[in-house]
Amino acid sequence: MAQRGFTLLEMLVVILLLGVAAGLLGLGVRQGLQAAQERRVVGQLVDALRTTRAGAIVDGQVARTTFDLPGRTFQAPGRALQHWPPELQVGLHTAEQAGSAIEFYPDGSSTGGHLVLANGSRRWRIDVGWLTGSVQSRVLP
Repeated sequence: MAQRGFTLLEMLVVILLLGVAAGLLGLGVRQGLQAAQERRVVGQLVDALRTTRAGAIVDGQVARTTFDLPGRTFQAPGRALQHWPPELQVGLHTAEQAGSAIEFYPDGSSTGGHLVLANGSRRWRIDVGWLTGSVQSRVLP
Protein backbone atom coordinates (compact mmCIF):
# COMPACT_ATOMS: atom_id res chain seq x y z
CA MET A 1 0.00 0.00 0.00
CA ALA A 2 1.52 3.33 -1.11
CA GLN A 3 1.48 6.26 1.29
CA ARG A 4 0.08 9.55 0.06
CA GLY A 5 1.29 12.90 1.30
CA PHE A 6 2.95 16.17 0.40
CA THR A 7 6.53 16.58 -0.67
CA LEU A 8 8.80 19.03 1.07
CA LEU A 9 8.77 21.25 -2.03
CA GLU A 10 4.97 21.43 -1.99
CA MET A 11 4.99 22.36 1.69
CA LEU A 12 7.56 25.13 1.09
CA VAL A 13 5.48 26.57 -1.77
CA VAL A 14 2.38 26.68 0.46
CA ILE A 15 4.33 28.35 3.28
CA LEU A 16 5.78 30.90 0.83
CA LEU A 17 2.31 31.72 -0.54
CA LEU A 18 0.93 32.13 3.00
CA GLY A 19 3.80 34.49 3.83
CA VAL A 20 3.19 36.62 0.74
CA ALA A 21 -0.55 36.77 1.46
CA ALA A 22 0.07 37.80 5.08
CA GLY A 23 2.50 40.49 3.96
CA LEU A 24 0.02 41.94 1.48
CA LEU A 25 -2.76 41.88 4.06
CA GLY A 26 -0.54 43.67 6.58
CA LEU A 27 0.39 46.33 4.04
CA GLY A 28 -3.26 46.91 3.15
CA VAL A 29 -4.28 47.22 6.79
CA ARG A 30 -1.43 49.63 7.51
CA GLN A 31 -2.34 51.85 4.54
CA GLY A 32 -6.01 51.79 5.57
CA LEU A 33 -5.18 52.86 9.12
CA GLN A 34 -2.89 55.61 7.85
CA ALA A 35 -5.60 56.94 5.50
CA ALA A 36 -8.11 56.91 8.37
CA GLN A 37 -5.69 58.86 10.57
CA GLU A 38 -5.21 61.42 7.80
CA ARG A 39 -8.98 61.82 7.36
CA ARG A 40 -9.24 62.35 11.12
CA VAL A 41 -6.63 65.14 10.97
CA VAL A 42 -8.46 66.81 8.07
CA GLY A 43 -11.66 66.65 10.12
CA GLN A 44 -9.92 68.14 13.16
CA LEU A 45 -8.53 71.01 11.07
CA VAL A 46 -11.93 71.77 9.54
CA ASP A 47 -13.55 71.62 12.98
CA ALA A 48 -10.91 73.94 14.48
CA LEU A 49 -11.41 76.50 11.70
CA ARG A 50 -15.21 76.39 11.90
CA THR A 51 -15.11 76.68 15.69
CA THR A 52 -12.80 79.69 15.43
CA ARG A 53 -15.19 81.37 12.98
CA ALA A 54 -18.20 80.71 15.21
CA GLY A 55 -16.30 82.05 18.22
CA ALA A 56 -15.42 85.27 16.40
CA ILE A 57 -19.07 85.83 15.49
CA VAL A 58 -20.41 85.03 18.96
CA ASP A 59 -17.75 87.00 20.87
CA GLY A 60 -17.69 89.91 18.43
CA GLN A 61 -13.88 89.80 18.34
CA VAL A 62 -11.19 88.68 15.91
CA ALA A 63 -10.21 85.05 16.49
CA ARG A 64 -7.45 83.04 14.87
CA THR A 65 -6.43 79.45 14.35
CA THR A 66 -2.64 79.27 14.43
CA PHE A 67 -0.35 76.79 12.69
CA ASP A 68 3.20 75.74 13.48
CA LEU A 69 4.24 73.98 10.27
CA PRO A 70 7.74 72.91 11.41
CA GLY A 71 6.32 71.68 14.73
CA ARG A 72 3.36 69.98 12.96
CA THR A 73 0.76 71.55 15.27
CA PHE A 74 -2.31 73.79 15.13
CA GLN A 75 -4.50 75.40 17.73
CA ALA A 76 -7.91 77.04 17.81
CA PRO A 77 -8.77 79.53 20.59
CA GLY A 78 -9.65 77.81 23.85
CA ARG A 79 -8.67 74.38 22.54
CA ALA A 80 -5.75 72.09 23.20
CA LEU A 81 -2.77 72.09 20.86
CA GLN A 82 -3.24 69.38 18.21
CA HIS A 83 -0.62 67.52 16.18
CA TRP A 84 -0.56 65.89 12.78
CA PRO A 85 1.60 62.85 11.92
CA PRO A 86 5.10 63.46 10.52
CA GLU A 87 4.38 61.65 7.25
CA LEU A 88 1.58 64.15 6.48
CA GLN A 89 2.93 67.20 4.63
CA VAL A 90 0.93 70.38 5.31
CA GLY A 91 1.17 73.61 3.33
CA LEU A 92 -0.57 76.84 4.37
CA HIS A 93 -1.39 79.69 2.00
CA THR A 94 -2.98 82.73 3.60
CA ALA A 95 -2.89 86.51 3.68
CA GLU A 96 0.58 87.86 4.39
CA GLN A 97 -0.52 89.96 7.38
CA ALA A 98 -1.98 86.87 9.12
CA GLY A 99 1.36 85.04 9.23
CA SER A 100 0.92 81.35 9.94
CA ALA A 101 -2.70 81.72 11.02
CA ILE A 102 -6.14 82.20 9.60
CA GLU A 103 -8.09 85.02 11.23
CA PHE A 104 -11.86 85.24 11.43
CA TYR A 105 -13.75 88.50 12.01
CA PRO A 106 -16.99 89.25 13.89
CA ASP A 107 -18.93 89.60 10.62
CA GLY A 108 -17.99 86.01 9.66
CA SER A 109 -15.37 86.95 7.07
CA SER A 110 -11.73 85.90 7.30
CA THR A 111 -8.25 86.47 5.94
CA GLY A 112 -9.01 83.50 3.68
CA GLY A 113 -6.56 80.98 2.36
CA HIS A 114 -6.17 77.25 2.06
CA LEU A 115 -4.29 74.29 3.43
CA VAL A 116 -3.01 71.41 1.33
CA LEU A 117 -2.34 68.12 3.10
CA ALA A 118 -0.47 65.36 1.29
CA ASN A 119 0.93 61.93 1.94
CA GLY A 120 2.14 60.20 -1.18
CA SER A 121 -0.69 60.07 -3.69
CA ARG A 122 -3.37 61.04 -1.14
CA ARG A 123 -4.05 64.80 -1.03
CA TRP A 124 -6.68 67.04 0.58
CA ARG A 125 -7.38 70.74 0.33
CA ILE A 126 -9.15 72.86 2.94
CA ASP A 127 -10.40 76.19 1.59
CA VAL A 128 -11.37 79.16 3.77
CA GLY A 129 -13.36 81.84 1.94
CA TRP A 130 -12.24 85.37 2.71
CA LEU A 131 -15.65 86.97 2.17
CA THR A 132 -17.86 84.44 3.93
CA GLY A 133 -15.31 82.63 6.10
CA SER A 134 -16.78 79.31 4.95
CA VAL A 135 -14.57 76.27 5.49
CA GLN A 136 -14.72 73.46 2.92
CA SER A 137 -12.56 70.38 2.47
CA ARG A 138 -12.13 68.17 -0.56
CA VAL A 139 -9.99 65.33 -1.80
CA LEU A 140 -7.63 66.29 -4.62
CA PRO A 141 -7.17 63.98 -7.60
